[in-house]
Amino acid sequence: MSTQFGTPANFMNLTRQSSVLLLIALAGTFPIIMGSIDLSVGAIASLAAVSGAVLLRDYDSPMMLLLVPLLGACAGAINGLLIAYGKLPSFMVTLGSMFVFQGVVLYVSEGTPIPVGDLGGFGDFFAGSFLFGFPNIAVFALMVMLAVAAVAKWTRFGRFVYAIGGGESVSTLSGVPVRRVKFLVFVVSGALASVGGILLMLRVQSGSPGIGDPFLLAAVGAIVVGGTPLTGGLGGPHRTLLGVVIMGGLANGMSVAMVHPYLQTVITGAVVVGAVALTIDRSRLSVVK
Repeated sequence: MSTQFGTPANFMNLTRQSSVLLLIALAGTFPIIMGSIDLSVGAIASLAAVSGAVLLRDYDSPMMLLLVPLLGACAGAINGLLIAYGKLPSFMVTLGSMFVFQGVVLYVSEGTPIPVGDLGGFGDFFAGSFLFGFPNIAVFALMVMLAVAAVAKWTRFGRFVYAIGGGESVSTLSGVPVRRVKFLVFVVSGALASVGGILLMLRVQSGSPGIGDPFLLAAVGAIVVGGTPLTGGLGGPHRTLLGVVIMGGLANGMSVAMVHPYLQTVITGAVVVGAVALTIDRSRLSVVK
């Protein structure tokens, strides 16, 4: 519908836009592989963006941004403690914490965007381009994806996550430290979501309340569309990358084709439902609620 979609300039814009989505989708991938879900990744990204903007405003040093992933990890640890050791459903815990984190962001920012000043070379690096004009922010996101994929495939932690998603009771009987792995999964999820929030803040040069909230639906959609079913035990970060390409291309294509913004949300939601219908393993569900 639009000749602009296939242009090199739009491709570079698509990779830049999809970088933040990739990181936030990676944050939600491990919980879904494990058979859980993290609905707070968008709110943690908003928390990271606003916290990063506050640190830059008050201390005027980009090095302070290194503290933000620790904040995200702490937010994830709260979820992990309640889910793994409190034995509460991940859906309800992360739904509740999503509102908690959103409230904290609104309180800290007083409901207004916090602008980010000139970051010098640090800001220029993330706003710049790599070889052949490939954005640095996209290179960074791909490097994080490769690291997460390596952890999922070649580490004991990654194998444990898949095992729990395949059958938690069997994993417990096999000696897998289920509660500890669950806790660590949500810690990692919070840290990755906060990195996505930092990149989003650097992209728009501002930390705004709710800036990461719209990424929740797109992130879950990317995970499921990529081939990681909500039943757990299958999929992985490499499939999330494929889902991000599909969801990012869909959003970008609808924008350049001038589809009404409200209809874009309708179409995205329909795609997510369709992806769940296609990927879910019904043989593992004796009862559907």
